[in-house]
Amino acid sequence: MLQSSSRARIINIVTKMMVYALRFGNTIKGLGLVCLLLFFIPMFVLITGNYQIDKPGETTALIALIIGFGIASFYTLAEAFLVRGSYDSFSIKFSTPWTESKDERWEDLISVTYNGWCSWYLLQFNNGKVIRVSSYLSGSAGLIQLLQKHGYKF
Repeated sequence: MLQSSSRARIINIVTKMMVYALRFGNTIKGLGLVCLLLFFIPMFVLITGNYQIDKPGETTALIALIIGFGIASFYTLAEAFLVRGSYDSFSIKFSTPWTESKDERWEDLISVTYNGWCSWYLLQFNNGKVIRVSSYLSGSAGLIQLLQKHGYKF
C-alpha cells in the first residue's frame, strides 16, 4: 500500500499530464441556430412574396434582416464549431477559423491581460504570437487557475 505522500505525488504527476479542452458549449451553438432560423424566415417571406410589396421599405427591411442574420449566423456557427483548443501543464494549442493554429509552450508566455469589454484573456508569447481565450469557452476557468498558479496577475 502506498503512503499518502507517494499517492499525492502520483496524483500530482497524473494531473500535470492531463490535457484539458477549450470549446464553446451548447449556448453559443443554440444562438447560432436561432440566428440561422431568423435568416431563413425573412428569406422565405421574400421568395414567396408573402408581404406588402407595394409598401415602401418592406423589401429593404427584409433584405436587411437577411443580411444581418446571415452574417450573425455564419460568424456564430463558425465560432461555435471551429474554435477549439487544448492545454496541459506544458503548452497550449489553439485554433480558430480566423487565424492560424497556434501551439505555444508556457515557458514562452510573457504576459496575460484580461479584456473585460470582450470577455477574453490575451496571452502574448515571445515569438509575437497572441492567443485570445474567451471566458465563454468551457475549460477556460481551469486555464485561468493554471495561469494564476504560475504567478500571472490580470
